[in-house]
Amino acid sequence: MNRTVLKASAGTGKTYRLSLEFIANLIKGTDYRNIVVMTFTKKATAEIKERIYDFLYQIAFEEYNWQDLEKNLKEIYGLKDSQINKEKLQEIYFNIIRNKDEIRIYTIDGFTNKIFKNTIAPFFGIYNFETLDEEDEEFYGNILGQILENDFEKFIFLVEEKNEKKKITTYIDFIKDILNIQNYFILSEEKTDFGEKKEDTSFVNYLEETFKHIEAVAEVKNKGNKSEYNPVTYYINKDFHNIYKKFKNIDEIIKDKIENKREKIDIIMQNWGAFYDKGGFKVKNGQSVKGKNVEDYIEKIDNLKEPFMKSLSKNIFTQKVIPLHEKMTEMAEIIYSIAENEKRKSKRFTHNDVSVYTYKFIYNKELSFIQGNGVTKNFLELIGGEIDTIMIDEFQDTSVLQWKILSLLMESAKNIICVGDEKQSIYGWRGGEKELFEKLDKIIDGKVENLDKSYRSYKQVIENVNRIYEGYDKNWEYLPVKYRDDEDYQGGYFSYCLREIPDKSEVAKTYEDIVYMLKEGKIKNLGKSCIICRTNSQIEKIVKRLNEENIPYTLNSNASILDNEAVKPLYKLIKYFVFHNFIYFLEFMRSDLIGCLNDHVGYLLENKSKIEEYIRDGQNETFSEYVNRQEEITAEKLKKHEEINKMERNNLLFSDVMYKIKELKKLAKNLNSKYEKENFSQKIIENFDVTNFYSTNSDIKNIFNFFNILKENDNLFEFISFMEEKKDKITQVSSSDLEAINLMSIHKSKGLEFDTIFYYKSKKTKSGHNDLEIYFEYDKNFTKLNKVLLTFGKYNKTFIEGDYSDIKENREYKKEMEEINADYVALTRAKKNLMLFFDTNKTVEKGLAKRLIDVYGETEGYECGEITESEKKVVDDLTGDVQQTDEKLNRIMPYFSNSKVNFPVKDFKITLKEEFKRKKGLAIHYYFEHILNNIEEDKKTAKSALLSRYGNMLGKNILIEIISRLEEFISKNRDIYDKKYKVYTEFEIYDSEGNKKIMDRINIDEENKKIYVFDYKTGYEPLENESYIQQIENYKQILDKKLDGEYEIYTRILEV
Repeated sequence: MNRTVLKASAGTGKTYRLSLEFIANLIKGTDYRNIVVMTFTKKATAEIKERIYDFLYQIAFEEYNWQDLEKNLKEIYGLKDSQINKEKLQEIYFNIIRNKDEIRIYTIDGFTNKIFKNTIAPFFGIYNFETLDEEDEEFYGNILGQILENDFEKFIFLVEEKNEKKKITTYIDFIKDILNIQNYFILSEEKTDFGEKKEDTSFVNYLEETFKHIEAVAEVKNKGNKSEYNPVTYYINKDFHNIYKKFKNIDEIIKDKIENKREKIDIIMQNWGAFYDKGGFKVKNGQSVKGKNVEDYIEKIDNLKEPFMKSLSKNIFTQKVIPLHEKMTEMAEIIYSIAENEKRKSKRFTHNDVSVYTYKFIYNKELSFIQGNGVTKNFLELIGGEIDTIMIDEFQDTSVLQWKILSLLMESAKNIICVGDEKQSIYGWRGGEKELFEKLDKIIDGKVENLDKSYRSYKQVIENVNRIYEGYDKNWEYLPVKYRDDEDYQGGYFSYCLREIPDKSEVAKTYEDIVYMLKEGKIKNLGKSCIICRTNSQIEKIVKRLNEENIPYTLNSNASILDNEAVKPLYKLIKYFVFHNFIYFLEFMRSDLIGCLNDHVGYLLENKSKIEEYIRDGQNETFSEYVNRQEEITAEKLKKHEEINKMERNNLLFSDVMYKIKELKKLAKNLNSKYEKENFSQKIIENFDVTNFYSTNSDIKNIFNFFNILKENDNLFEFISFMEEKKDKITQVSSSDLEAINLMSIHKSKGLEFDTIFYYKSKKTKSGHNDLEIYFEYDKNFTKLNKVLLTFGKYNKTFIEGDYSDIKENREYKKEMEEINADYVALTRAKKNLMLFFDTNKTVEKGLAKRLIDVYGETEGYECGEITESEKKVVDDLTGDVQQTDEKLNRIMPYFSNSKVNFPVKDFKITLKEEFKRKKGLAIHYYFEHILNNIEEDKKTAKSALLSRYGNMLGKNILIEIISRLEEFISKNRDIYDKKYKVYTEFEIYDSEGNKKIMDRINIDEENKKIYVFDYKTGYEPLENESYIQQIENYKQILDKKLDGEYEIYTRILEV
């Protein structure tokens, strides 16, 4: 068994190494279908696939660089020439190329999604679902509504804590935050034990002593100052005047010691926040309490600070924090329950939901997926078969929840390769744990290998990155990286510019230097250059300046075509036509394309049933005509649309939009030919003037691609199913401008490289929020959470000792480390030129800017080397590309022109009813395809497969009826499914002219040399249908001829 943890610094060739690992496994006899590779991004998935195909081809056919590849395979894995069987590798290569769908390379989210889809979702009765990046506001509003209706008493604590009765968004945000931390909740197997909740009230005594010492100070000061008498409050900070006065008042009125103390406790607890401001316990007025004559009292007061703060903090924890945690935990369970029910009903899940529900239900005893510490064979079959080798890339960003799922699969794997770089761990906010990768070799009992030579960056970049990070922080381990010794890699350029932030100014705008360099042509190859920023708001500022200077730019374009602003509303409308989900209709109406305001949305929601009736009823009438033929009360209600008919945002008429949607809904019913799909597509463009509203080249291209995909599918349902399955692979088309500089955040830049990197960074504004906070602590092997605490940000400052103080300190440390990691990721994207531009306050600056000053000794800036760029394409070629782009657009535009294209119209025989009937026939055949002769097991498999493929297409109720009918048929014809037969379903055979025929079922009785050919048929009197009889007779003749009379052949049409 091989368990390897590969630690690979940026640019050291981990994709190359993973590809070699894959091929080494093939050479050693591992079936490619039993190797699972997981990466972090879709780009990495595509890249490693291409590398594997390429390397395997080179080695198998001894092409190109095959000798170097073989040399590395022998050196790294100890392979011998006799083991590298070229003929076998050629066979594997052709098998992989023919069966690309069988190669199991996924993003880690994609793999978790596959597990959920094939194992957990069917348990819910869900066979098709939509994956979301995030939920819409209506979803959260619906949860809040159900809580207020059914669990208001359990919710009231939040209203009191937040002290907000107007802003509903306060509570919507709370629900979002709770759902975002569900992964921590599910890993907490037991309730956190807070120990004995013993009340510590000694802080009252410490404060009383403090006030007495201040009174003594006042007495001393007033004796020495006969000209002026100052009250005691003069020596107390104003924030504590009222507390002091109330204490004195209580002493006069309440003589009972217990009641006296209880009143004082209440006063302190009502004002506890004041004791933590400005460094904490600023009770005495430092301006008036000073001087040698009161030094003893000052010392006594100062000595009371620590015990007072510890006692108060302990009391706040037991009296406020723990009860708050318990109430929030109870509310969290309610929110999770409502959310799960809503998601099951809507069949819409976020990526986080998929991970949470997979982990939650994988242990369900009804499913029987877990055996010991691993998964069962049944589970493995459902997710694609056995797993002999698991490779995980970018492991440092794997969440603990994902790790818990993956570790179950690792139990059955013979080979485990985990690749990562703790220095690039930047996804703590989504559950990534750098420490998990740091300890991984001990957790899985594996060996560690280090990759320490960069194949990406030039000498000046590598040397300066080494110089900056070697010895940066005692807790941040860094080993110097080597660079290539090729002549080309000996150059490069490094510089930094630090600019002081002016007083009362948010930023110093060092990015103006970047804009100047681009404007002056200091960097010529913009397409191979990138500006990386720490935050999206910084990107927006630079984009504004680039627009002002007419400098072309491209924002990161790995996004799905479905996220394109031009495509989004069109897709929502089509989804409404298919699923009749009113949410999609509202999203279309509220889009920028249509521009509905709140009044319009309110009207649509108020009249939902009538709006939907108008759209679907099939009559050719305007919205006003429909309104006028309603009953008086309904008509009066609907006529309110006249008050909001003019839609100011886009100068549209509400009634016109309604009629156009109705018109499109009618067209959407029958899209059985290319011409009808083109007419439907063009009608959407015409009706809403789409290409004038979204008029950039890239928008038009994305719209064109979107409708081209639509034309390739049989109907809108299949189109949506295809788009949902492939949406991550169908990316947006950019302007294809070779002379556009790239802009992206650090997270978007991960895994990429550019010749030139401009890294811009400004101070981050601290968010003084009162949002949900979670404190947690894993056990040493990250198997579970030992501690979980929910609280609000305002209580953070009260954690000054104990376990949660330690967790708080560790959390701050993690943030600091992740900030160093983020900078490191940005710097290591550079291949040739690395330039840093920081707005900074040098007197208080921490982090990278301070490190630059410490290392280089220059406070303003530094540079070394020369700017090095790849040669640009010659002008002729570039012009050709532009001309080709223009020609393509010219071909696209007539398709979207305002003049109607007259497509030829046919009298199509296939109606929607007949199409539905055809789908039922296919479903029946698909069921029987899984029925061999182990009837009870086969029926389970067939049922699961049928629901998975046809669940949303035909509906669950119809499928249950079909299954019941088919099971009854099997029961009446058990002799056909006898175990004595060797069985083939969907058996392919070719006639003498090379035409392929597919027989539904063949039973072979080897003992008696008999073959039975069965053909399943539905419909009216199939046994009398001449074409069916002739078809099965043809099957018999083909078989008879091929078998040369060796078997007796019988045929039978089976009426289902």
